[in-house]
Amino acid sequence: MRNKGVAVLGMAVLAGSLIASSAGAQTQLAQTQLASAMPAPERDVLVFTERGGQLSPTATSAVRGVAAEARSSRVRLVGRPENLAAVKSALEKAGVPAKAISVERDASAGLPRPGDGVNQPADRRVEIKW
Repeated sequence: MRNKGVAVLGMAVLAGSLIASSAGAQTQLAQTQLASAMPAPERDVLVFTERGGQLSPTATSAVRGVAAEARSSRVRLVGRPENLAAVKSALEKAGVPAKAISVERDASAGLPRPGDGVNQPADRRVEIKW
């Protein structure tokens, strides 16, 4: 009688672990499907051009890093028109196809610049989004 109880208990433990294993696999599958259905979050980097729209070594390095990550993605540039050309050119040189790059004028680009000749960082920024 005791052996039957042990056998029944053993079968119950085995059945319970099989059910739990199956439920865990289904949960993992559902999580994988959900993750693949959700779009990846947009990434962005902010770079600043020098006077005249040139890129500093630091900005050039940042643009190359973006290009390495975004080769197969669409890249969107947002900034003042005089700064966008240098960043777009650097992205193309780093391997991002020109047709994958879109350029948008910054909404604040129409704001007047200070008359004191001070170089404002906000006037030199370019947002790179991918």
